[in-house]
Amino acid sequence: MEMIRISGQQGVPVTVSNGDVILGFDQQKFAKLAAKYAGPKRPPLGILAADAEEYLAKHPEKADKVPAGTKGVYVGKVRPKTVAASHDLKPGDIITSFAGKRVRTMAALDQMVDTLKAGDKATAKFIRDGEDQSVVLQF
Repeated sequence: MEMIRISGQQGVPVTVSNGDVILGFDQQKFAKLAAKYAGPKRPPLGILAADAEEYLAKHPEKADKVPAGTKGVYVGKVRPKTVAASHDLKPGDIITSFAGKRVRTMAALDQMVDTLKAGDKATAKFIRDGEDQSVVLQF
């Protein structure tokens, strides 16, 4: 009965771990679940952000020092005790490149960060007060 309550399924294997539900045999989901609990955890980047192009279109007062057409990730907040906080990223920064690849959206940045492990380093290029800057982030 619990399996039906959790998954709505009756005839396939159902795996539940800390609220994660996997229906059937899904290798990718099992691999993610295994990685979640294996080895040292990578510290979080720790930003609350939005796609810069959309954000600046809605908040033109924040776009005065940003080159027109800038794509990237607008940093809204930086959580304390995270990679971003320890490397001095600040609200208002626009991340334009990460690990040598252009960043156009928050979803793309999330995917790039998800490929890193604890101890990895990645260079982030960003715009602060109209000037290009970069920092090597240690995860």
